[in-house]
Amino acid sequence: MAKGWFRRKKGKLVYYWYNANRKERSRLIGLDSMTDKEGWLRVGELRLDKLVAKSDAVIITFGELAERYLADYPFNKRSTKELHNQIVKNLLLPKWRAAEAINIEPTSLKAWLLEFNVESSTRGKYKSIMSSIYSWGQCEGLVPRGEEFNPCRYVKGREFSQVTGYEGMALEIEDTLKVLSELKQPEYELALLVASCGLRISEALGLRWRNILWDRGLIAIRETFVHLNIQNGGKTKLSRSRVEAPQLLLDAIAVWRQKTTYAEDDDFVFPSEKLHGNQPRSASQLVEDYIRPAAIAAGVILVENGTTYDRDGEVVKRFGFHNLGRHSLATFLMDERENPAVVQAIMRHAKMDMTLYYSHSRRGAKRAAQDKVIERLIPVGMRVQTREPKAIQ
Repeated sequence: MAKGWFRRKKGKLVYYWYNANRKERSRLIGLDSMTDKEGWLRVGELRLDKLVAKSDAVIITFGELAERYLADYPFNKRSTKELHNQIVKNLLLPKWRAAEAINIEPTSLKAWLLEFNVESSTRGKYKSIMSSIYSWGQCEGLVPRGEEFNPCRYVKGREFSQVTGYEGMALEIEDTLKVLSELKQPEYELALLVASCGLRISEALGLRWRNILWDRGLIAIRETFVHLNIQNGGKTKLSRSRVEAPQLLLDAIAVWRQKTTYAEDDDFVFPSEKLHGNQPRSASQLVEDYIRPAAIAAGVILVENGTTYDRDGEVVKRFGFHNLGRHSLATFLMDERENPAVVQAIMRHAKMDMTLYYSHSRRGAKRAAQDKVIERLIPVGMRVQTREPKAIQ
């Protein structure tokens, strides 16, 4: 009994052992068709023999583990904490609260996750957050260490890939101009700031007048406005850097400062009038009330039966400041053959891979590249002359 023992119950092979308090514990090993030798090999693989006569952190429920995680984990950002709170409390706890943490079977977890009719990246995020709870619990000694005690490690497949298939829509510079022409002050200045500097909307809304270094042509990113809360710092270390601001942009923003009621150094550049300037405006409301209507009026996007399309009839899943700014700006700069390192610096990306992700291949650019190839493949003397089809008599 020093290493535990097996029982065969209802077609299953179950491993049993006593913990330090002489309480009986068990774990399903496999089907009862397994031999004892195969069973002991599996026990060794799962390191269950290491739990014999050990103090029992094993019995902690997933609910207890998750609640302690939410209370004690040192989240860097309030927005991250809010996201984890939402997923844990609304999705994970209703299902797994009472289950013993290390006895949640990967097969059951996988089947449950597949019930969600969401994109694989979203499903992967659910799994990732659950896995983070286990990893933190192992660091805190609440769950035994080892991959075998984290069921999320065994839930694999393309259904859980966190690589999203979403490709943001990038606008031609002429289309950006059309959208801007549909906007009035101060939505125009906000959109112009995002489109020319590539600021994230959370960064633009978090700006105070003192963050604009007029004499140096710079904008300092010191706060962001996320989930209706002001947060110190930017999204990443590079995001907290200073952003080059073209003089024409600064001139336009200076005109807005002359007209706004909230023009003191500590005031927000784009404040909420309803909240008496104490908080910036809501990004989602700005998109709904101004940016999308401007794009529709400009003919950049079309909406039919509640679905948004681009001019080519492709479905546009999301359209807002990120399309108008970061996606379009990176694409335009790369199309203009700017130094990729310069584009990366403007976008404030830590890695070039992310810059390339944001720069899209436009149809015109692809066609021009292919034209160069076909012109080399078909000499002038061999080219077929284009003829207008004869009219049918």
